[in-house]
Amino acid sequence: MARPAEFDRTQALEAAMKLFWARGYTATSLPDLLAAMGIARSSFYASFKTKRGLFVECLELFGDRTLDIVDRDAGKIPAAALPRAFFEATLLHVSRRKAKRGCMMVNTVLELADVDHELNQLATLKLEAIENAFALAFERAQQEGQLDTRRSAQELASIVMTINFGLRVQSRQMRSPEQIRTIIDNSLSMLGLAA
Repeated sequence: MARPAEFDRTQALEAAMKLFWARGYTATSLPDLLAAMGIARSSFYASFKTKRGLFVECLELFGDRTLDIVDRDAGKIPAAALPRAFFEATLLHVSRRKAKRGCMMVNTVLELADVDHELNQLATLKLEAIENAFALAFERAQQEGQLDTRRSAQELASIVMTINFGLRVQSRQMRSPEQIRTIIDNSLSMLGLAA
């Protein structure tokens, strides 16, 4: 009979996600993970199998949480205000330490683009899910006459995600919240999404 895990798996996963988010996949060692998660090597292998397997779980968790932010707000606020609400929730209404980490998915794309196709692809798919959530909200708003139709909903969503990439890099460069807010304001104003 297998021994039950002697740790809280959810807490351990959360700790690993924060470490990967801050350091990236390559720079995070197994000893670092074990220390952050507060678990023994045997428990790690029994629960997560490999560092790569753990990273996949962490990336899934991060991506799902980020998508939840868009989905939650999409039903509550006008579509034109959705990008601002998303950027504020993920960049301005978080601790400086969290903002400085950027986005785990964007970080993964940048770090692993030419190193690990599968992990890069997973991060890309998670980002595409967020883009699609924006596109769906924009499309509904356009159909209801609440949003300009000069750009397609998909094009708007793609531009919002391009802005997202840039903001995540800017946040890693330690831009102040005021600087980030100015970039958000100017970018969304150019798109007609300044609501």
